[in-house]
Amino acid sequence: MVHYGDEEFEYPQGREGKRPLKIDYSQPAKSVERALESLMNTCAKSERCISDIRRSLYRWRMRPEDCEPIIDRLVRERFVDEERYARAYVREKMHYSGWGRRKIELGLRAKGIPKEVIEEAMRQIEPEQQTEKLEGLLYRRLLRERDKAQNAYDLRLRLFRWAVGRGYDCGEVQQVLERISAEDYDPGEDFTRW
Repeated sequence: MVHYGDEEFEYPQGREGKRPLKIDYSQPAKSVERALESLMNTCAKSERCISDIRRSLYRWRMRPEDCEPIIDRLVRERFVDEERYARAYVREKMHYSGWGRRKIELGLRAKGIPKEVIEEAMRQIEPEQQTEKLEGLLYRRLLRERDKAQNAYDLRLRLFRWAVGRGYDCGEVQQVLERISAEDYDPGEDFTRW
């Protein structure tokens, strides 16, 4: 079993420098109080969900009977809030990472966020705003990829695959590609620096 973060606790390293030697895995790396304090500090700095907390506790080799009281206290004192986390995740992934609805939703599901919470958080995405974001991303990608593509079909295929991989809907990608591929397309002031 692989445990992450063992170098944090200064365990002697093996010959490859990757795995520590002679670690007593039956004992947790942190006490309950120290783990709770570390998690409170982490949650105060940035949003975390329960699965992130469980991952940290697992990494510190905490006993299952010690994990649940820690998680309950963090939730009770509102250090961890799944709804708040989901809203922040959606905002961050859409505005800063440029992800589409599908990829954001799958990311939240992978974190173990309940379906109702995901649906509520996804309501903050406005379709017009997402289309504008996609248009900007695709136009920048077009400028980057046009020299690499062999022909117009190859360029369009590259752009389509890239956008769908970012989680955007196929129909929406098609429409935006039609718009930016038109002869009379004007990217506007926002794209002049690209």
